[in-house]
Amino acid sequence: FEPYDPARDGDRLDQALAREQRGPFDQTIEIAPLEVSPWRFQAEILDELEAERTVHDRWHNLVVMATGTGKTVVAALDYRRLHQQQQVDSLLFVAHREEILRQSQSTFRQVMRDGTFGELLVGGQVPTEWQHVFASVQSLANTQLDPTRFDMVIVDEFHHAAAATYTRLLNSLRPKVLLGLTATPERADGQDVTRWFGGRIASELRLWEALERNILVPFHYFGIHDDVSLEHLRFRRGQGYDTNELSNLYTGNDARVRLILAALTEKVADVGAMRAVGFCVSIAHAQFMAAKFTAAGIPSLAVTAQASAQERRDARRALEAGSVKVLFTVDLYNEGVDIPAIDTVLFLRPTESATVFLQQLGRGLRRADGKSCLTVLDFIGAQHAEFRFDLRFRALTGVSRRRLEDEIQNGFPTLPAGCSIQLDRVAERLVLENVRRSLRINWSGYAAELRRLGPDTTLERFLDEMGIELADLYRPDQGGWTGLRRAAGLDQRPPGPDDKALGRRIARLLHIDDPERLRHLHDVVAADGTLGPTDDPRQTRLRDMLRISLFGRSSADSPEQPDLVPHPSRREELAELADALYQRIRRITHPLNPDGPVPLHVHARYRREEVLAAFGVAQHLREGVYYVKEAKADLFFVTLNKTEAHFSPTTMYADRAITPELFQWESQSTLTAQAPTAQRYIHHEELGSTVHLFLRESAAADGQLGVPAFFYAGTMSYVEHHGERPVRFTWRLHRPLPADIFHVASPAG
Repeated sequence: FEPYDPARDGDRLDQALAREQRGPFDQTIEIAPLEVSPWRFQAEILDELEAERTVHDRWHNLVVMATGTGKTVVAALDYRRLHQQQQVDSLLFVAHREEILRQSQSTFRQVMRDGTFGELLVGGQVPTEWQHVFASVQSLANTQLDPTRFDMVIVDEFHHAAAATYTRLLNSLRPKVLLGLTATPERADGQDVTRWFGGRIASELRLWEALERNILVPFHYFGIHDDVSLEHLRFRRGQGYDTNELSNLYTGNDARVRLILAALTEKVADVGAMRAVGFCVSIAHAQFMAAKFTAAGIPSLAVTAQASAQERRDARRALEAGSVKVLFTVDLYNEGVDIPAIDTVLFLRPTESATVFLQQLGRGLRRADGKSCLTVLDFIGAQHAEFRFDLRFRALTGVSRRRLEDEIQNGFPTLPAGCSIQLDRVAERLVLENVRRSLRINWSGYAAELRRLGPDTTLERFLDEMGIELADLYRPDQGGWTGLRRAAGLDQRPPGPDDKALGRRIARLLHIDDPERLRHLHDVVAADGTLGPTDDPRQTRLRDMLRISLFGRSSADSPEQPDLVPHPSRREELAELADALYQRIRRITHPLNPDGPVPLHVHARYRREEVLAAFGVAQHLREGVYYVKEAKADLFFVTLNKTEAHFSPTTMYADRAITPELFQWESQSTLTAQAPTAQRYIHHEELGSTVHLFLRESAAADGQLGVPAFFYAGTMSYVEHHGERPVRFTWRLHRPLPADIFHVASPAG
């Protein structure tokens, strides 16, 4: 029920009654009594979509989410927000089955709180208003549409987009907003559906979030050494091993098959009851494995591109019925092997791509009756020197590359409840060596590759070609992008004064995700590189922040303040770095006060010395709290993980997020509630002062990248306090914490 006002609601009621009279093909009225809100991981995807549009002006975006994680809910919430912002009105939702369309229409009605929202174009049903249409791709193929008829087009199961019917439709439409939804963006036939989105995936569901939400079944991962060395096979970064060489090595290898069978018998409680999928390197390898397993008494089939559609359907039914125990495939994203009943996954080939690995793993993470967990057997051999295990295990765990080594050595203690990763002794040694090697840069190899690519190669293109991150170029004593160009013989200009130190300090800018700072950096280096004061206090503080980052705190007190004028090579590097950092922004930030002298953006990251410079503080401070008297501002710098010995995900902190809006903070141990400082906190609003919260997960340094930057959570207001020495405060943030930051700052995170 909802209040009815004839002046406001009369037209809507008349339309609903008219639709109801039109016959049985229309849905009944569905009005949701409750507001639909996103789960935390869904909110994070929505935030990333907003950043794509607002920061990067990208209005065609692809979202990758596993089946069962609420893709349609995310799409409906995204539409609702855009509609509320008056960005869109008309909507076309496209799917290939009537059942999906009816379910999606129902979801949109619940989210929009409008029981009459949307009309169907499927199975003979034709819209009358054509404002919000849920249509099958088959029906649209026989319908003439104005290319600009719909403001927003949502295409479910977007991996079908390479099909002719979808391609014709997408080529014919010109919506302001295009949103693709899929669990599997890469296809078995090699066609790339991301071409509709500039080759990008806007957002992907974080595996550990879905596991923590109990949306997917937990996994038990076993890394098993298979005694097959791949060190001497041909390997190309970004493309992997030569398929023919790999197939020849695995096909006919009876010793490896015996090891796989033994591991399966040991790790799977009842092989006779399992339903498994094995990922192979080639059709020949899949056929070989199926024959060997069947001969060993484990009925198996090879499901490849050579099988007909009927054969694939029969194979699926046989696996579900239990007459077949394993399907071996190289068609990684074939819908015929997308079976929720799968409870065992066999990785029988090295997979470097984290995306491909997670999509393969996802084949077994769907929930099903009687299925308590997924057993994963990954057969690991000695890899080529450039193969990267860290990408896989970071995708599984969500930890940084620096923390991954500790995770491996300590048995992966921070996994979601019910999950485990176990590496046998040899596999653990191989993985650890590989991870440590990935932290070391093969500088001469990078220089040779840059020479091959040519002198016009940009920083962004080089990172993409090499499949590496910005942090990989800014390891100790390597000299960054300029250093690499010099090593490749592409920059012969003489270095400026203290160039080596400046190169090291540039690494301390990699955290910047504040668009205003990046624009300022670009403007400074595009001019002459001067970092002196200006007539604009805000611009002066932005320059102070940059100078302190590049030349250290002592530069602020130097009579001859250094600048970038004598460093033309470094200026060009900084311009490219600013562009690369801007492309990596995945969050909307909000100016604290766009007209004020403090150039900070809420929800951006800053180092402590940058924050102090932004507030006009000249001295170097290490304290976790600081009062800026001139600005009447209290600054709280909070490290959530107080010790690097911490590994337990259940550890409770005194400083923590209670909700996205409420934060609990504990004062210094000597403070009493009656002390002037505590009274200033309690009565800050009456006194006209502000309280600012800065958060970081850990204080552990990462080489020349330094200690992690703080996330600026913004200003907050006093709610209540308890206790003495220390005093425990509760604060209300003026902007809620983004989903991923709340994940880190809350006890559940």
